[in-house]
Formats: sequence, C-alpha cells, structure tokens
Amino acid sequence: MLWWMWIVLWVALVAVSVIFLVVVGFRVFRRGMRTLGEFGEAMDRLQVNVPPADAADDRAGAAPSAVPGIPVPAVFSAPDTVRAARALARTRRIDDRRARRVATRAGREQPQLLQDMPHL
Repeated sequence: MLWWMWIVLWVALVAVSVIFLVVVGFRVFRRGMRTLGEFGEAMDRLQVNVPPADAADDRAGAAPSAVPGIPVPAVFSAPDTVRAARALARTRRIDDRRARRVATRAGREQPQLLQDMPHL
C-alpha cells in the first residue's frame, strides 16, 4: 500500500469517529434537556409552599400549611407524630397479615397457630 493511502485511511477513520461522537453527544444533550424540562414540570406540580428559614414571625419553625390534595412531607412534621404514625401503620400491617393468615389456614382446614390467637 502506498504511504499516502495510510494518511487517507487514518483521516477517514478520525473523521468518522468525530462525526459519530458529535451525533451521540447531540442526542445525549437533547435527551438531557428533555429530562430537565420534565423535571421542571414535575417540580411545578409538586411544589409545596415552605416558609423561608429567615422569617422573623412565629411561623418560621412551624410546619407548612397543607395544600389541598398534596400531603405535607414527613420531614416537616414533628418526630413524635411521625414515630406514632409509623408504629400505628406497622401494627395495622401486622394485624392485616395475621387476619389473612388465619383466613387462609381456615380455608385450607389447617390448624391455627397459637401466636395467631390474640385472645389466648
């Protein structure tokens, strides 16, 4: 092969590589901008009014008022309230599982477990 054919070959390979990287970069940029746009729309929909931290009135440390239809995040609730709600939900889930287990065992005509009999 002639020496100038090597130069043409390498120039063509580098040109194709640069074109490929530009196309891939452009596609990644467009998808990233689309994702950021959708993220902005989601933030607009889920926006919760939080009072500024440097407010001088009584509401500076208080939880934000709930917007109808949007629950207040647990971060802004009192820790004792969140702990009590979590314990209540955990107890409710345990009782629901126990009731399903008792119903399943009764449907299969299997003996019940003593731990599933709260009245004993």
